[in-house]
Parts: sequence; structure tokens; C-alpha cells
Amino acid sequence: MKIAIVKRRGEIGKLQTVIELLPAEVWKGRILDVGCRGGKLGKLLLNSLFYCGVDLFPPATVIANVERGLPFKSCSFDCVVALDVLEHTDDIYRAFEELVRVSRKFIVITLPNCYEFRLRWRFLIGRRLSGKYGLPPDRPLDRHRWLISLKDAYDFVHFQANKLGLDILQEFYLLGHRRYLCKMLANLVPSLLVGWYLVLFQRSKTEEKAGM
Repeated sequence: MKIAIVKRRGEIGKLQTVIELLPAEVWKGRILDVGCRGGKLGKLLLNSLFYCGVDLFPPATVIANVERGLPFKSCSFDCVVALDVLEHTDDIYRAFEELVRVSRKFIVITLPNCYEFRLRWRFLIGRRLSGKYGLPPDRPLDRHRWLISLKDAYDFVHFQANKLGLDILQEFYLLGHRRYLCKMLANLVPSLLVGWYLVLFQRSKTEEKAGM
């Protein structure tokens, strides 16, 4: 598996890393960013033909819930992106199928590795894994539903690709900013060191033609 280190801290650093790791062709068409948050991906994609951000809340271009169905026709976008999104859904399988349905060619996802050593340490000392887990006293607007291991993510990706007729073009293990020493060990103990699993899918030629 290819190993990559996030360029710098924060959301922008991670987005820049994902953009640079994948072929330029991926980012040049009509882009749908599911779970877009503030739409920062769109601001970085200077060569894209069209960018649309979807989220549960403003300032997204379209307010929608992916697992209840996206308000777009099949094959509406050249590339559909969902970075750290699927773990927020109750029906992760339906949500992924929606990403595939509205894509004409590419799908890009990241899934978190919740078994990474920093999260194990937080759990060990009795702290929440993040603000998205645990049991808040009041109903949260958004939360994580799935405690995903790296093996879980890998098995899910490869099973769904086979089921839905997708080719896996590229896969990366992403490490946090400045994890240079970790990069040397990541292939030996990925479940302890890898932060995210990045995957680029392509719809097979048969599937593309069927959707047109």
C-alpha cells in the first residue's frame, strides 16, 4: 500500500494532499463534494468545470442527506467526493451507493482508522475519541456512527467495488502531519499508525455506458 503524509495541519492541508495525490483528470470536470462543510475543496479546485457542495447545513450549495438520497440525476457529476463522510451515516451502504449513482466516472472517499494509536491512548485514559463519539447530554446535530478499523475500511471498499462494478484505481494510507518516522513503520503496523484510508474508484466502462 502507498503511504502519504498530510502536507500540513488542518483541513486545508489534508485537502491539498488528497488533490495532489490523485491524477489531475479527476478534478477537471463537474465535481460534487458530499459533506463539504465550508466548501474549502471547491476553493482549491481552480481547474474544475463546476463545483457543488452538499451538506446537512449551510453554507453548502445544496442541503441534503446522502443516505436519504441526493437530489441529482444518475451520472450527473464526473467526480463525487466524500472525505470523512460515510462514518457519519446510519446506513453507510446506502450512502455509498448514492455516491456511485450520481457519479459518471470517479468516486473519491476517505475513511478514518479509529484504531490509530492516538485514539487508543485517548480511550485508555478515559477521554472521548473525538467530539463526534460518546453520548452527549443533548441530541447532537451530527455524530460518527461507525468505529472503523483499517481492515474494516479495506474490506468494505473492496467488497463494494466488486459488488457495484467499480475499479479501484488508487489507494493510499494517509499519515498525520510530520509523521516522517511513522512512514517507515506504517506498512508494518498500519492499524496503529495510519490515520485515514484514501481510495479513488472509477466506474467500469460498462457501468459508465449503462448510466449514460
